[in-house]
Formats: sequence, C-alpha cells, structure tokens
Amino acid sequence: MNSRGRGGEPARPARARRRLPARAFVLVNLVVAAVLAAVLALQLVADRRHVEALAYRDVENLSEALAEHTRQAFAGIDFAIATVAEALRDPAVAGDPGALHRMLAARQRVSPSTFAFFVLDARGGLRASSRAPGVAPVDLSVQPEFQAHRDAADAGLYIGPPRMGRVGHARDRWIFNVTRRLEDSDGRFAGVIAAAVSIDQLLEFYSAIKTGEDGVVGLLNRDGVIVARSPLTENVIGMDVSDTHVFRERLLAGERGSFVAASQADGVERITAFERVADARALVYVGLGRDEVLGAWRRRAVFQGTVVGLALAMFAAASYATWVHLSRRRRWETRRSEHLKLLAGAFQDLARQPDVDSLMSRLAQVSRRLIGVRDASAEAYAGASGEPGSVERASGASATGGGLPDAASRGADPQDAAPRIVGDSLLVPLTAHHGRQLGRIALTGKLRGRFTSDDLSEMAQLASLAGAVLENFLASRAREQALQQAVAARAEVESVFASISDAVFVVDRDWRFTFLNAEAERVLERSRDSLLGRRIWDEFPEAAGSIAQKEYELAVSTGQLRSFQFHFPPLRRWFSVRAYPHHAGLTVYFIDVSRQVDTEERLRQAQKMEAVGQLTGGVAHDFNNLLTVILGNADSLLEHLEGAAPGVRAQAQGIREAGERAAALTHRLLSFARRQPLDPRAVDVGELVAEAEGILRRTLGADVDIELVRGSGLWKASADPHELQNAILNLAINARDAMPQGGRLTIETGNVSVDADYAEANQMSAGQYVMIAVSDTGHGMSADEVARAFEPFFTTKPPGKGSGLGLPQVYGFARQSGGHARIYSEPGEGTTVKVYLPRAAPGAEPLRPPPEPEPPQRPATRRRVMLVEDDALVRRHTEDSLIALGCEVEAFEDGEGALRRLRQQPGFDLLLTDVVLPGSLSGRDVAARARLIAPEMKVLYMSGYTENAIVHHGRLDPGVQLLSKPFRRSDLARKLRETLDAG
Repeated sequence: MNSRGRGGEPARPARARRRLPARAFVLVNLVVAAVLAAVLALQLVADRRHVEALAYRDVENLSEALAEHTRQAFAGIDFAIATVAEALRDPAVAGDPGALHRMLAARQRVSPSTFAFFVLDARGGLRASSRAPGVAPVDLSVQPEFQAHRDAADAGLYIGPPRMGRVGHARDRWIFNVTRRLEDSDGRFAGVIAAAVSIDQLLEFYSAIKTGEDGVVGLLNRDGVIVARSPLTENVIGMDVSDTHVFRERLLAGERGSFVAASQADGVERITAFERVADARALVYVGLGRDEVLGAWRRRAVFQGTVVGLALAMFAAASYATWVHLSRRRRWETRRSEHLKLLAGAFQDLARQPDVDSLMSRLAQVSRRLIGVRDASAEAYAGASGEPGSVERASGASATGGGLPDAASRGADPQDAAPRIVGDSLLVPLTAHHGRQLGRIALTGKLRGRFTSDDLSEMAQLASLAGAVLENFLASRAREQALQQAVAARAEVESVFASISDAVFVVDRDWRFTFLNAEAERVLERSRDSLLGRRIWDEFPEAAGSIAQKEYELAVSTGQLRSFQFHFPPLRRWFSVRAYPHHAGLTVYFIDVSRQVDTEERLRQAQKMEAVGQLTGGVAHDFNNLLTVILGNADSLLEHLEGAAPGVRAQAQGIREAGERAAALTHRLLSFARRQPLDPRAVDVGELVAEAEGILRRTLGADVDIELVRGSGLWKASADPHELQNAILNLAINARDAMPQGGRLTIETGNVSVDADYAEANQMSAGQYVMIAVSDTGHGMSADEVARAFEPFFTTKPPGKGSGLGLPQVYGFARQSGGHARIYSEPGEGTTVKVYLPRAAPGAEPLRPPPEPEPPQRPATRRRVMLVEDDALVRRHTEDSLIALGCEVEAFEDGEGALRRLRQQPGFDLLLTDVVLPGSLSGRDVAARARLIAPEMKVLYMSGYTENAIVHHGRLDPGVQLLSKPFRRSDLARKLRETLDAG
C-alpha cells in the first residue's frame, strides 16, 4: 500500500528530500563556476583586444613620428642635393672643378647629418667631392646607386644600401648614400649627385624610441634592403628582404599600414607599423615583440584565473562547511553572502577610481567593512609608480596617521608576499602578477574575536583584485610617459626645422599654418602666434591666384616636389621656393633672392646697352666718312658761290647746316657708345659748374631758378672738361623740358666714397668719386621710364621735342670716364640724375684753358704730305683740301703702297693716315713702319670710330694726334699746324 501525503500526492522519501538541496547546491556551484569562467573569459578576451589595440596604436604613433623625422632629415639632404644639381646647370660652375668643390664643401659645412657630397660623371667616375679640391680617378660605376640612375630614367631620390665608410670622418662607420640623377639639357643621363649620410645620425633618434627588449626600429630602401636598424646588429644591416612574403604583400601594399609577422632577421613575431617616406622611395618601420606585448596580459590571465579558481574553491569549501555545520548555516551564509557581494562589487568599484590615491582610500574602506575592524589602511609603496621617491598613501576613516616611506616600515618584509597575522594586526601585501610588491593593506582591532584564516583568505582575494587594478594604473601611467616621449620627439623634430637657415613653414590639408621657424617669421614679417591655425590665403590674400597658389596646389595634387621663383609685392621681395607635399599637407622651404634677381636684371641691362653701343659705333664709322665729304664739299660750294644768287647760296648753306646737325647726332651716338675719344684732365668741377652758370641761365630762361650747392673740400675729377660741360648742359636742358611751367634746377657737387657692395651692384670700381647731382621739380618719371631712360632714342617728350640721345650721351660719357650715372625719380616728385666721376690722382695735370681756334691758313712752307685713306670719296676730298692749303700731296688707298713709295723717296714731312685700313696693316702699323724709314716724319691720324689701336679705354694714347671725322678744312688746317709744330 503506497503512502500519500496531504492532498493525495505521494510522500517523497526523506532521502530524496535531503538530495534536493544537495543537487541544488551542486547546480548552483556549476552555474556560478560557469558564470565566473565566462566572465573571466570575456574579460580576458576584452583585455587582450585592449592590449593589442594599445600596442597597434602605440606602434602606429611611433612609426608616424619616425616617418616625420625621417622625411625632414631626407628633405634637408634632398634640398641640398637638388640645389647642387640646379647649380650644375650653370656652365661656369659645372666647368670649374674648383668652384664645384667649393660649392660642395659649403653644403657639407651646413649639413651635420652627412659626411660628404660628391658628383659622379656619366661613366661613374668621381668628378668632384666636398672633401678635397682635387679628386683621384675612382670608378664608382658598380655602386647600386649609380646603376639605378643610369639604367632607369628616374631623376628622383634614391637611397642606397648601407656600407662601411673608408675615408675621412666616415672611416669604420656605417653610412649610406642619398643620390639624384643628373641630366643634360637633352634629358640624357649625365651622372649622379650624392650625399654620404651617417647612419649614426638616424640611430640617435631610433634609439630614443622606446620599443622594449624585442622591439625594433628600422629604415628600408625601395629595393627592400635594410639601411638602418635599432638595435644595430652586423648580420641584419644591409639584409635584402625583398623576396619575403611580408615585403611583397604587406610593405608594398600602400603608403602606411600595420601587421603581425615573424621577422626574417631574428624570427621574433612582432606587431609592426610602417610608413613610406622620401616620396615613397623608402619606408620606416617600428615593431614591438608580440610576446612582450602580450606577456603582461598572459600573466594577468594566469593570475586572475588563479584568483577565480581560488574564489571558486573557497566558495565550494564554504558551501560544504555550511552544509556540514547546518546549525550555523543561516548566519554563516548571510555573512558570506555580504562578503561575496562586497568582493564582487569591489573590483568594478576599484577599477573606476581616477587615481592611485582614490584607489587606496576606497580599498581601505572596503577592507574595513569586509573584515569588521576599527582601523584599516591601504598604501602604495614609494617607487611603485615607477617614479623614485614618490609615496602614495590613503586610508579609511580610522586609519592611523604618518607616512609610509617604503616596504620595510611597520614590520613589512618586501621579500614576503604572503598575508599574515602579526599580534592584533592583519597585514596583506598588494603584489603585481610577477611578484613585485606594490603596497599593502593593514587591519587592526577586529571588532569580534581574533583574525582567522578566513580573514586572511578574504583579504588575499581583495588584495589580488586591488593589485590588478593598481598594476593597470601603473601601466596606464607608463603609456602616458611613452606619449610624452613621443611629444618630446616631435618637439625635437621641430627644433631641427628651427635650426635650418632657410625659411620653413608647414600647412595642413586645409591650408592652415601648423609650423613656422624663426627665419620664416623674419622673412614674412609676421609672428608665429599670429599665423598658426590660420589659412595662408586669408593671411596673405595677395598670394591668392598667384603662381605660388598654383604651384602649391599642383604639388599637393600630384604629390611631387615643386620649385619656382615669384615676386611678392607686399614684401617687395623675390623668393626661391621649394614645396614638398606629404600626407599631412605641405612643407615649404623658401629664401629671399631679391638681391640676386636685381643683380641679374642690372647685368642684362648692361649687356643690352653694350650691344646697342657696339651697333651704334659701327654705324657711326661709315656715317662719319660720308659726313666728311658732305661737309667738305659744302664748304667748297660756299666758297665758290660767294657771288651767286642768294637762293643758291642758301641751298648750299642748308646742306652744310644739315651735315653739321648730322655730325652732332653722330657725336652723341658715339658718346653713348663710349667710342668718343676723351682727353681727361684734373678738373675742378666746382669752378667748371660756376663758369657754366651764365650759359645755363641764358639757355634755360627766366622761369627756371638755378641753385648751385658746392660741397666743401671738393676733390678734382678725372674727366674731359669739354664733354663734362656738354653733359651738364644736356641734363639742364632735360630738366627744363620736365618743368614746362617753370621750377627750380639744383646742381649739387660733393665727394663720395663707393664701397664694394654698391660698386658690385652698379658695375663700377670701389673707390673715391666726385658726384654731380642735377635735380628738378618737374613731373618726374615712373619706374619703367627710369629703367629705360638711358636707352638711345627713348624719350618721354612729345614727338618732335627730343631725340632721345641726351641722357644716353651723359651715361656713355660717365661710363667711358670710369664712373657711373644713376636716375632717381617718382611721378610728381621731380627727378635727380647723379653722375659719378673718378677722383683725379694727386699731381695730375691741371686743366688748361683750350686754345682759341685759329682761322684756316697755309703752312709756313710748302709741305709734302703722304695721305693714306681707303675710302675713295674721303681720299679725294682730303687730297683736294690739302692742296687748297698749299700742301704737296701723294694719296694711297692702302698702307703697303704708301710704304713702298716712302722707301723710294723718303722726303715727306707728314703722314696723314686713316686708322682703319684694308689689308693686314692698320694705320698704327703704317705709322710705326714709316717712322723706321723716316724718323723725322710727323704722323696725324684720322678716324670716325675710336675702337682701334690708338684709343684705349676711351682715351687717346699719349703723344697721339687725332683728326676726328667728320672734319672741316679749318679743322684739318689746325691739326696740320699742331702736328707739324709739335716738338
């Protein structure tokens, strides 16, 4: 008969009822174990992902800082190489080994990261080096750098493999070459320009990057060769990794990236980040050992697993004890539940604390509640945070006062990591996963009974949790220190920019300034604080739309270096600019080349004036021959037409006046061309100006006020007084024409000493000069008009009011005299023309008043004259004029015929010869040979163009008599008398 309980249900056996709690207990333990295991597993997975994410972030930040440093290092070297390559386009530098060496040596002196600069020719021979002026014949055609540039038409930067230096400061030190291809004007290979770079310079920065014991920092060239690596090992540097899976599929895949792979060099698996530099011709990489990165996580996993296992064991033991000691079950379970809840919440609560001080304070409060004591204190030992001398201590509400400077205080033994009971105190150490003591928890005055092993176990669990949290704090602080070191490395990079002599600024992708060095602040005349973070086009609106904006945008869009020159009007400067694009924006190097551009413009202007002068002189030679005939025949016509009708005589007079005006025009042309023969004397410029005042007042009229300002102690000037007087008159007339309503004309004289810089800029010699300044109050000239004012036939006057030869004549006279002329003028502010004449040497021949012109007359006795002139018209006219003057004449068209006649009959009194003759003999040669035959015979030269053997530097040779074409019969008669009467 089956027994039933109440309600008709079968009654469960007592054993079955006792098994239900046991099964529930087992089930609960299994569930708790599974939950704790799952929580632990999830926590470990999350922790591992977090550790790896931090490692990836750290290694990417380090690679970015390394790439930036490497870019700037190579940018400076590449700029120096490109500057040398640009200079080699100048034949004067390329063809002069001495100049090329000096340029290379100058670059080396300002490049601390290199040992030498050198140039190879198209065959690989050493052409020039910065180490010594002369170079030995060395064949470097087997160098990979040379072969790479020779076999591929790539003018970009090439980073060669490392090698051990053999000469100079590089001996027994690791170096590598940074090179660029040289090309001739047709684009063909012309050699290589290279810089030998010290690997030690890179390793100084590499070694500053903290990567741990298994970490590496390195540089690969585009061929997959390890150029530099820290730590440096002989069997790794120079290793070729181009055939590895990592190089082909990882490093060549993009501009930057990260991956995990084992190293071919040492087999260590690393978390590696890389980034391309130097226009993708090399890459830098930073690797952290994966085992080293995950080592802390593995130790924490073991430690936390142990803690959780211990907790499970203690939970099971406590549960079993509760089952065994049923009488104490309710009280013990209640207390245990509270403790477990407290421990469960303690870990998350402790992990949320913002700093070590708050962590220790919260830990003391939890410990006091967990065990039930009057006083609890928790403290972190000095040095636990990694900062020597630091003490971080906090306690609960009843903590004792006083600092705890080290682990040995209060009886704590740093070598004893086990919790223990000492008298009425419970001491529990806080340990890291590797056993290092980080601090301790001290409990005193238990409220109920004495400390037990259960108290030790509970505190051990709490200490394990707190130790893990404290260790995380320390790891976070280490990461912050690493970040600070990265910031310091960036500051070091910026200091490199600040030390560069060129002006440098950096803009980001939005064209905002992110960096300027001190030189850029000086050149741009703006402070760094006023520009950082602002757009370049907003701060310098005049540059918007200019060639600078176009070139900058082209550099960013193409990723290629752009070099150009441009003028920036607001700063009144010319700049030579090199723009280097990169992933973050654009780095711009620029230098002020205003002085160089101005000097080149002055040189071009001087060359143009010289070319015009040569053309003018050549035309004047033939024109003067024609004018000699025209003026001579006009004089003859006027003599024969003395009794003719007035109209006929007026026509002849018109011919002569036209010829005279043409002669004056030719004279002006020759003055500008510096072909007019000068007879310089020691001239008192002050007296000459004073004597010219009367002529100027009559010429300029009453509506022009004339003021003379004579400097005291005025030196004598070396100049032709007649031409100087003409120059002052020309300047005065130009000034009058610039003041149609009248005004003031000021003539000022003074002494001037010209230094080397001013002399070089104006193509004159440094020294002492007498200055004559002619100023007016007229309408002035624009800058373009001033630039062209000395050009022949250029004039600002209305048509028919000027020939455009006045100022060119003054300029030619000043330059031919060894001086210079400058114009200073602005529209509406008048004009000043300054003429500089060299100071006469002490004891120079003083100025004598010119002799009064004598009327034409016959020589005292009939003289025999030998005439040599190749132009038939001039020869016939001159022969007729000599006969009219009573001379016996024999005329010849070349020097050979004249000398043959002189050998046959040497009784001639005078040789009248043109300077320029056909054949191999010039007039000077004829005169020299004639005097060997007839030493007593006098010589008179005639010429319409003085660029010949008797005029040097615009001055007649001493003792030479010259009859300038065109000449009149009276001029011929006067020169005949002067020459025949000369001693």
